[in-house]
Amino acid sequence: MDPTLEKQIASASRSVEEARRLAYHDPVRIGALVEQISVLADLRQKEGDFRKAESLYREALFRVLDLRKSDPELLSGIYSLLAYLYDRWGKMDEAARFYEKALELSERNGLAETDKVATIKNNLAMIFKSLRNHEKAEQYYHEALECFLRVDGENSPRVASVYNNLGVLYYSHMEVERAQEMHERALGIRQQLKQDDMDPADLSQTFINLGAVYKASGDFRKAEECVERAKKIRASMNGFRPKPRRAAALLVDANG
Repeated sequence: MDPTLEKQIASASRSVEEARRLAYHDPVRIGALVEQISVLADLRQKEGDFRKAESLYREALFRVLDLRKSDPELLSGIYSLLAYLYDRWGKMDEAARFYEKALELSERNGLAETDKVATIKNNLAMIFKSLRNHEKAEQYYHEALECFLRVDGENSPRVASVYNNLGVLYYSHMEVERAQEMHERALGIRQQLKQDDMDPADLSQTFINLGAVYKASGDFRKAEECVERAKKIRASMNGFRPKPRRAAALLVDANG
């Protein structure tokens, strides 16, 4: 194991033990315990030990459900983290089941119009795409898009990501014109984003996706231009590191 990761896991394990001790004496501290468990579970996933990560999230789920009155937002977050884990693990049916549980709980408790629910819908759409359920995938992508547009406005990295995902979905079914429209919308947003909001890997992927769409429509000149733009962006990315995430992240589809 990488020595740095090993140290991080050891430190996070100590933090979880301390949080367990405090939560045992004071149930109000369950939320803090869940946060520490989430940090350790994420490190376990980086280590490649999905079973230990699953066990940690299951502990968090048990702790929250054991409360006299569980916090629906916290519970929905745990369901989402479990779903995200199962997706990374390749257990798509389990991932879909837990995202749907998170979605149902959120909507039942008046949390439907939030960016977290939009993230769940986007990720659930990607799961259904992998399960070859085109209709459900398209439905959830559009619902996620509508929510992000209300929350963020048009010029948002998250809106661009959903446009990208719709483009990939349409391209996978050779709906070339619709795919082109979605990828061009994603590109238009990503090119206008401030540097702090723009992930160059996403911008590069947009050019790759557009290149594939232009090639499929017979516009080989534009296809070649897009590939060259993507190569230049990739070449300038030396040293770039994405920001760390401690929640179920918005999944971005790379290809069809």
